[in-house]
Amino acid sequence: MCHELFILGQLMDHPMTGYQLRKALVNVVGSELTISFGALYPLLDKLAAAEELTLAFKRTTNKRPQKLATITAAGRTKFWQLVMTPVALNKQTQLTFQIKLNFLHLLSRDQQQVILLDFQQFARGQVARLTAQHKRVMTNTHMLAADIQDALMVNELQRVRAQAQLDWLDRQLRNGGEVKG
Repeated sequence: MCHELFILGQLMDHPMTGYQLRKALVNVVGSELTISFGALYPLLDKLAAAEELTLAFKRTTNKRPQKLATITAAGRTKFWQLVMTPVALNKQTQLTFQIKLNFLHLLSRDQQQVILLDFQQFARGQVARLTAQHKRVMTNTHMLAADIQDALMVNELQRVRAQAQLDWLDRQLRNGGEVKG
């Protein structure tokens, strides 16, 4: 779902090739969370089969044609559905929120607020879960002392990152949802 959202959202601004889409995704989520070309092109074909985008060959200077993806009216409708659907708590929650943030410029201020408030609620829960995990590790009698220290160090890093994210969201919401870099 999150990669479909990303592709359709990117195409809301202008048509792009698969290579351009993958490069844009790397810029948003980093190279470790991006999608391979082996997964991207079948996904583009799936979205084309669903008539959410069209694929046409684009001539290039190196004589190797590239597929150019263009969003359709059905794709625009699907984008709006995906971007405004509340994010489920799963292993892709963080990634989905990062992708949604990339498209705030396409949303009304009220829609931006909905996304930011949803993300803020997730971030608060994340901080609470990590804090509870810290307490459980501290009192775990089945772990070795060295393992407890390592687990607490990793937990601290996770809590610092989660708190920084929550602080960022709080600032954005205080600014009325207008995201400032």
